[in-house]
Amino acid sequence: MNDLIEPFVAEARELIQSATEDLLALEAAPGDGEAVNRVFRAFHTLKGSVGLFDWPPLLALLHAAEESLSAARAGTRPVDSGFVDLGLETLDAVARCTDAVAEDGRLPPGFADEAARLVARHGGPPAPIVPEPAPAVSDAAAAAAPVPGWAAALVAAAGPAGPGTVRVALRYQPRGDCFFAGDDPLGLVRRLPSLEALDLAPAEPWPAGDLADVFACNLVITVLTAAPREEVDGVFRLVRDQVTILTLPAAPAPARPQAPLDPVVAAILAEQIRGLALSLPAEAEAGHREAAARAAANALRSAGRHGEAAACARTARGGSEALSALLADILAGAGPGGTGTGPGVAGTGPGGAGRGPAPPDPVPAERGASAAPRSLRVEAGRIDGIAALVGELVVARNGLAHLAARAGEAGVEASFVRSLRETDARLARLAAGLHREVGALRLLPLERVFRRFARPVREIARGLGKAVAFETGGGGIGADRTVVENLFEPLLHVIRNAIDHGLETAGERRRAGKPEAGRILVRADRQGGQIVVSVSDDGRGIDPGRIRRRALERGLMPAEALAAMDEAALLDLIFAPGFSTAEQVSDLSGRGVGLDAVRAAAGRLGGRVAVETRTGAGTTIRLVLPQAVALTRLLLVGAGAETYGLPIEAVAEVVRVGRDRIGALGRGEATILRGRTVPVVRLAERLSVEDGPGPAGEATLAVVTCGPDRVAVEIGRVHGHLDAVVRPLTGLVAALPDIAGTTLLGDGRVLLVLDPAALVAGAAEGEGER
Repeated sequence: MNDLIEPFVAEARELIQSATEDLLALEAAPGDGEAVNRVFRAFHTLKGSVGLFDWPPLLALLHAAEESLSAARAGTRPVDSGFVDLGLETLDAVARCTDAVAEDGRLPPGFADEAARLVARHGGPPAPIVPEPAPAVSDAAAAAAPVPGWAAALVAAAGPAGPGTVRVALRYQPRGDCFFAGDDPLGLVRRLPSLEALDLAPAEPWPAGDLADVFACNLVITVLTAAPREEVDGVFRLVRDQVTILTLPAAPAPARPQAPLDPVVAAILAEQIRGLALSLPAEAEAGHREAAARAAANALRSAGRHGEAAACARTARGGSEALSALLADILAGAGPGGTGTGPGVAGTGPGGAGRGPAPPDPVPAERGASAAPRSLRVEAGRIDGIAALVGELVVARNGLAHLAARAGEAGVEASFVRSLRETDARLARLAAGLHREVGALRLLPLERVFRRFARPVREIARGLGKAVAFETGGGGIGADRTVVENLFEPLLHVIRNAIDHGLETAGERRRAGKPEAGRILVRADRQGGQIVVSVSDDGRGIDPGRIRRRALERGLMPAEALAAMDEAALLDLIFAPGFSTAEQVSDLSGRGVGLDAVRAAAGRLGGRVAVETRTGAGTTIRLVLPQAVALTRLLLVGAGAETYGLPIEAVAEVVRVGRDRIGALGRGEATILRGRTVPVVRLAERLSVEDGPGPAGEATLAVVTCGPDRVAVEIGRVHGHLDAVVRPLTGLVAALPDIAGTTLLGDGRVLLVLDPAALVAGAAEGEGER
């Protein structure tokens, strides 16, 4: 597969998403000229990127869409819902092409017909588009094919080529409005190396007097160069639809020995051969080979051996061994001929013919922007590998801490103990900093997910005949890449059900005194080391009585059990597989459809789902998810003979209170702390472990908080603290109550990490029972 396809796919998907958002913004504000400009730039960039490849149907479609947007910018085409619909359909087609190209490097079958229909709707020519590139032409056929007149004129002006020299002829007719699209025709020509001939001519006769439009380009540019075809294609990749490129056959090499190489050139070639023989990683080999080919080609061009220079670029595609063999042949005098006379420029335009030095390569503007921020795309697998190594480093550091603790025993020199502990502390700081930096690399803004919902919300609302105001908040909050990449589907389930079953019709909302447009809010908030992603609507809410009736009809639970359930337990039934409050089955059914999948998806991400509703006022479904796989500082606490970890960020304080201050409250216990009644949970009792005797007359309480709620957890003892990577539970143990995950201690034992939210929720349930 072409090495350019992977970056093309990544860039195309970003451009498609941004253009989709701007088109939806245009529908709400048709007069937003800047949004039209942004959509135009996105399509223009897409067209330029597609020009790198031989995909005529896609290129023609993007060109037609660009022309349609140019008309909208000029005010000659109205920006209405039909215009937006056509733009979105075009982006859908481009997205399907992008997915097909990412899979096998080709456009999807039958795309040419679809592209032709869309081109016609954009106002372009309805002629059929050739779906496949022309068949390859053999070297013999290319040599026998007649050279077009414009190319023949360039060859005549430049003179005969050196033996073995392959030259490329190019005809470039820029669009009349190319300056407004940001193109610089002469700047592109100046970037071509090894120019041999150049001709500038008007595309249309120049008007008399001062009638010429100085803002329109009226040129046909023809160029002859000895540069490799790949370099020519690269320079003109963004205007590929405006150029014709021909590779001219090479002149036969004479059967005579080559002139000896200049010693400096020979030394450069020998150095490249030695470099190509080095053993390099696979990912570095291609870049090293390309650099060697360029260095050798530049040295050969300086000696006037253009044919051999061009052969270096072609042979490099065959691998390092082929390039090394070619350079060795050139050093031995057996390489392809090419003792040409240095490049020149032949002007055959109105001013006549002549030669002069080739124009210098311009310095790219990017070189002067060294202070500009730079970004780097890194393969996700490599970051995952680094993160795993950092986790192992943390485990190893914990092992050193265990040894440092043992070194304090009798018989060990105090200076050794002190040095060991200092080293352990330094290693701990380094490990924490490294893990923090690597974790930051994996964080992506949730805006990447939120911005994808505007289009589905529009389509669902239109299909149901409802008006929906869609809002987002907290999109700048970062979450682990795994969370961001797997959050779209479960949230889409919730949003779909909120629009279909949660929001009333316009008439119902008017009668209820609500705005006709329902409101959907997707928001993210931080909560300690977790993020809470919520989907809220201002619809009819969920009626617990209706849930009870539907559960009874479906036989989910006996009537007695349903009657005894409180409202929170009833609401939890909407996450049961197959449960729905919808009266009719459709593509978009009631809140129960898909919500079991939402809970399962949240569980796979190490999170949980909660629901809150008010009849007539709306519903909020919250996904509580881990923000990142990061170091967590744990308080090590004991219960019986076992040790557990509590996230320190959730522990407000650890206090000792007299047992006479803990009293019965209903079926549970509570105490007064800081003037506030706090439920007390005995950790050993909750985890069903045998508790040893504690200090006489006293209880040690760890006050655990979760949002505004708190609970005092009675523990047996405190062992200290530990920085660790907490892994969520998986498999058969994933359903263990009150456990958030596990980590490894320095001596290799597994430490169970408690879930503060579950402890607080359990205490709240106990209060409800009372």
